[in-house]
Amino acid sequence: MDRVRNILQDKLLKNFLNIFSGDALASLFSIISVSFITKGIGVEKYGYIVLIQGVVALIDGVFNFQSWQGFIKFFPEIKGDRERLKELIKFSYFLDIVTAFIAFLVLNLGSRFIGKIYNFNREQLFLMIIFSLYILFNIQGTPIGVLRSFNRFDLLRNQRIITSIYNFIMLGIGFFFNLNLNFFIFIFLTTNILNGILINIYTMLVLKNSNLLGFFKAKFKFDKEFFKFTCLTNINSSLDIPVQYFDNLLIGKMLSLEQLGIYKICKTIAIVLDKIGTPIYQTLYPYFCEMIKENKKREIVKKFLVVSSILSVICFCIIGSLNIFGFYLLERFFSELVGDYKFQINLYLLMRSLGTIFIAIHPLFLALGYIKVETKIIFIANIIYMIALFKLINYFNLTGVIVAYGVQVSLILIMKSWYIFRR
Repeated sequence: MDRVRNILQDKLLKNFLNIFSGDALASLFSIISVSFITKGIGVEKYGYIVLIQGVVALIDGVFNFQSWQGFIKFFPEIKGDRERLKELIKFSYFLDIVTAFIAFLVLNLGSRFIGKIYNFNREQLFLMIIFSLYILFNIQGTPIGVLRSFNRFDLLRNQRIITSIYNFIMLGIGFFFNLNLNFFIFIFLTTNILNGILINIYTMLVLKNSNLLGFFKAKFKFDKEFFKFTCLTNINSSLDIPVQYFDNLLIGKMLSLEQLGIYKICKTIAIVLDKIGTPIYQTLYPYFCEMIKENKKREIVKKFLVVSSILSVICFCIIGSLNIFGFYLLERFFSELVGDYKFQINLYLLMRSLGTIFIAIHPLFLALGYIKVETKIIFIANIIYMIALFKLINYFNLTGVIVAYGVQVSLILIMKSWYIFRR
């Protein structure tokens, strides 16, 4: 009994459960919401929504810095010095706001060029520009860093639940009243805006309770080390953009919007793995930072092995369930077209499972301070990924895209593991 009580009181487990419960509910609503769209406006028009989301997210990902990794990294060192902490919060927010405006300007200045690439008509180009407004509200780097550092994962959970409920209800209205494409794009825009507003409100409440709300009055200090670390983490994120967004953009250009819609459905199905892996990453990173600071190597290895073992069992059960009864439900839920892509969906889930099982390698690598090495690893893996993607998509269509993704995931895991164990 005492052992069970100790497990339930474990801070790492509590943080994981807070994020996972929010993500699990959000993913459930997300899957149903995709059904509303595909049934309401069709797979092809849904593919167009995915396309403009990908374009906007690509520009946002490159130019809009997210400083949460740097904040969590430096927080343990200065949490006892309130003035330094206020200065860090102020500088971190400054980076978030300035880069958000830069990303918004870049997208709008280059909108005509983007429109020509994808042959957007005036209405489609206008919808993309309207959707880009969410970038101005995507100031979440500092809030995420603050909430995770102060162990307020419950507030991150609440943010996800509230926005997913709003998105679910509004898309359901669009489906039942047979509304058009413009309405669905507007709902995605307002969902993203609500997401950004909520997390900043929660952050201000936490800072107020910690007597840190006066950070905006603190001296503005350029933190060179924090800036350098944040730049490197965002460069790494930018290097990973081909995997995050380029596949969608290339499918939309070289294959068809229908296949793009199907590919998005693949990702929606795999969202179950994301909702397990992402909370683990988010909770392990602050934990690994603390353990490394205290030089508890044995605890790190033990936690890594336990997490990977549990994830292996979960991934096996998910893929097995999909093939026993899952495809029957998906065909009824999304579209009968899903049945034509069983092989691709299984292959995609297998590749995503590989990344999920060994996800602990990423926060550990970052917590160890190997940020420059990570940049090189991601750069090498993504160059190989881009070459493989262009070659394989021509010969194997959607299957080629998935195989190229698997190559990228495997390369990063192998190179990071080799570097850590060599050291």
